[in-house]
Amino acid sequence: MAQFNDKSERKLAPRDYLLLPAIAVLTVVLMFFVSEVGTRLAWSEAQTGPECHVSDPTLGIVNLPNCTMRVKVPETGWISYHYNACGFRSSEACGPKPKGTRRVAVLGTSFAEGTSVPYEQSFSALSAAQLSRSCHGPVEFQNLGVYDLPLGKVPLRVGPALRLQPDAAILVLAPFDLEKLNRPDADDETAGLKRVSTNSPASAGQRVDMLGRAKEVVKDSRALTVAEHFMFENPGIEIPMYLRYGDKADFLRPPFSPEWQQRLAAADAIIGETAARFRAAGVPLMVMLIPQRTQAELLSMKKRPSGIDPFALQRALEAIAKKHGATTIDLFSQFASDAHPANFYYPVDNHLNEDGSRAVASSIVKSLSNSGIAAFDGCAHQPQGDVL
Repeated sequence: MAQFNDKSERKLAPRDYLLLPAIAVLTVVLMFFVSEVGTRLAWSEAQTGPECHVSDPTLGIVNLPNCTMRVKVPETGWISYHYNACGFRSSEACGPKPKGTRRVAVLGTSFAEGTSVPYEQSFSALSAAQLSRSCHGPVEFQNLGVYDLPLGKVPLRVGPALRLQPDAAILVLAPFDLEKLNRPDADDETAGLKRVSTNSPASAGQRVDMLGRAKEVVKDSRALTVAEHFMFENPGIEIPMYLRYGDKADFLRPPFSPEWQQRLAAADAIIGETAARFRAAGVPLMVMLIPQRTQAELLSMKKRPSGIDPFALQRALEAIAKKHGATTIDLFSQFASDAHPANFYYPVDNHLNEDGSRAVASSIVKSLSNSGIAAFDGCAHQPQGDVL
């Protein structure tokens, strides 16, 4: 027994204090490498064709006319983005409005554009198809939405929209668009949960560079994206995680923080300018807020976390729109009636998927059919199922 105890108390050789941690680190690195390679093969990301989104010193971002590109991101299949002669993501030509045709101009950012869904499954295309049936005549949706467009640049699209001679205009907003209005890291264009900025104190020299590189590796990790995709499909994980983001999620916590009050004041100015220009041309403006994914899931919950009100931002924007003579399209009631409206979105990308586009199209059709806008008088609203 004594001999056994002597052996069990044998100390590690000095080299083992270096070898064992090195083996552990190498094992972790190897596992990360294997998982990264595997997920990049299974959840690929690529683009073919030209880059159709280009910077513009005045307009911010524009779509190149008559440009087509195909894009695949990890959570989607290959999607074709085609822009007509005016640079709009619409299947119809953007010339003079054909006789007997009703036109709707859609303005906004990536949510308006229908990012991450094929155009024929976007809410613009689905709304146009349904309204063409219920109005017994052609209805076009000219989509002026632009991916990565700063919300403050949207009023500059009113001129091109008016040249289309629209019968109505829809301004599409999302909490992420508002968040960027006074956010220091506004160049980070990710709508999802993955790339949230961290305002860590800067260190000097090589440490900053190494930390920066490590952060970039983690941020661009495909394995992490896949892990987040499956984690965020579980509301019990996603909701508490999102609510811990502080300012990013403070639009869910009334009364609004000073930062969100500033954003709403900026949105007030943007909506006011946009509404005034459309009103001067005799074109009714409708404002539509697309809920953030976690916000959408909270809408349907009977018991919500204390101090959380997912309807607060919608009410604030309704008041702003009304002040400027615009109306609103209510998505919140329909989303709240679904058991799990978070399923209307890609979990990490956070844009609407095809199910979400159908739900939004249903609300647009209902709102336009009952809007009192002269061009849509007599367009009997069909049951929701007809949009699907």
